Amino acid sequence: MNTLSGYLFSKLMNIGTRSEGPQYFLQQFDYKEIVVIKQAEPWKEDPILHPLLNKKVTVEGELTSDGLIYSAIGAYVSEDK
Repeated sequence: MNTLSGYLFSKLMNIGTRSEGPQYFLQQFDYKEIVVIKQAEPWKEDPILHPLLNKKVTVEGELTSDGLIYSAIGAYVSEDK
């Protein structure tokens, strides 16, 4: 299990196809981007990830060659506090 923090954003993927929909990414604080595998059909918004778009988050999950398969996600809490 990995715990990663960063900024959650999305891009529109499969443009012009019936599978057109958002793909989610975690931009880590060192500027590396990791695909966050959504748990929804390709053309649908992920009901867990979508409300957290454009926010700093902490994600727990399994890091695979395809991306991060999340098991939990929540608001980022700075480790400085």
